[in-house]
Amino acid sequence: MGRRLLTCLLLLSFVAGCTPTEKVAYRTIVGAKAFVDSAKKAYPECQGSVVGVCSYLRKATAAKDLMIDAVEVYCASPGFDSGKAACTPPTDKAIKNQLVSKLQAAIQIYTQAEKDLKGALK
Repeated sequence: MGRRLLTCLLLLSFVAGCTPTEKVAYRTIVGAKAFVDSAKKAYPECQGSVVGVCSYLRKATAAKDLMIDAVEVYCASPGFDSGKAACTPPTDKAIKNQLVSKLQAAIQIYTQAEKDLKGALK
């Protein structure tokens, strides 16, 4: 996760008025980063492999990155993009609803990928 996004997400967590979706995204991304990084350290052989646990680790990593991309689109604004402001969701209700749906889908995809990886790690 890039430094800019981490800073923005930290700002997001302290800003009053964040939507439940933004809070869930923040918490899920922070947890995902910690979990995926831990798994990568435990399985360094997965750098070049897509077999067994490594395939689940790659899927969880991709799902985490998808969540980050979805947050960046949902929160996009000059202030957010430069790391100087918290999330600024779209003001157009139709666009906002569409992006919330995509963000929620990204969270669900990661949640399943994490569950699959945890199952493979047992």
